[in-house]
Amino acid sequence: LVVLPNWFGETLFATPFLRALHRQRPAARVATLGWPQCRDVLLHNPHVHELLDYDERSAHRGLVAKWRLIEALRARRFDTAFILRRSLSRSLLLVLARIPARVGFANAKSGWLLTRAVPAPPAPSHKAAAYLRLLDAVGLSGSEAGGFDYVVDEAERQMARALLQGLPEGDGPPVILHPGANWDHKRWAPERFAALGDRLAETRGARIAITGAPDDRPLVEAIRRRMRQPALGLAGRTSLRELGACLERAQLVVANDTGVLHIAAALRRPLVALYGPTSPALTGPLGGAPRTVVLHHPDCCPQVPCYRPHHPSHPGMEAITVDEAYAAACQLLRPDG
Repeated sequence: LVVLPNWFGETLFATPFLRALHRQRPAARVATLGWPQCRDVLLHNPHVHELLDYDERSAHRGLVAKWRLIEALRARRFDTAFILRRSLSRSLLLVLARIPARVGFANAKSGWLLTRAVPAPPAPSHKAAAYLRLLDAVGLSGSEAGGFDYVVDEAERQMARALLQGLPEGDGPPVILHPGANWDHKRWAPERFAALGDRLAETRGARIAITGAPDDRPLVEAIRRRMRQPALGLAGRTSLRELGACLERAQLVVANDTGVLHIAAALRRPLVALYGPTSPALTGPLGGAPRTVVLHHPDCCPQVPCYRPHHPSHPGMEAITVDEAYAAACQLLRPDG
């Protein structure tokens, strides 16, 4: 059993761990336990046999519901559990489910419930690499992270083709802009996304789509209103799986540091990644160096990473210019697609 982190972007960071575990123990049955929103990230993943939900806020909020989950875990008779986050409640679930080997990171809050507590890395490292350290603790190899995994099926591709029929006319490359992020200070300015979209449409014939969650509709519409060229607004019109299939069809993705950026990286799409208050070294895209340009000005930031989501502005994002984003986009937009 692999207990996942909460965010769907960090669930993608766990896919190299799942891949390495399955390849080195091909006879083992691998299940995951995580928030329901993590399920979509791992759907169709060939290295996971079962996706189990743990929703403390709803389905498993009460003691009776938690006990039913514990009984379900007991019935599966897991011999080993890896917990990828520091969590007292989740570690206690593993104990009550009678899973004999419990491997996780040493910490004062829940480390005493583990049978193997792995020390934190001696130096800051990418979260994907940190997760792999847990494999070393059980005699497996966690030496190579590789890229993230995200699998799109044919039904999802058909949905994406239908959605993208609304792109502006032409035969230029489809380009997806993703201006949202979970924190405002991780977002590049809407007027800069608009200026970049216009420039790519006017000079490269790009057909622009702007994606986002339902809450991002005002942001996406504000960008479209600022643009001189037409753009397809997809905020709130796709599920996560449909959005992933749309990303797969893009010849370029420009995104802030968010889970969608990492889906694009997992799909090996040409990617301009915009970073400000977070560190690409710790949470950056992996596995696609020739196809990825990360724009980041850490010297402009008061602190990196900065975990103050209500900070009124962030000089790191403000330091990324339209000119440099356009240059990075042109570097990745090749005539052959």
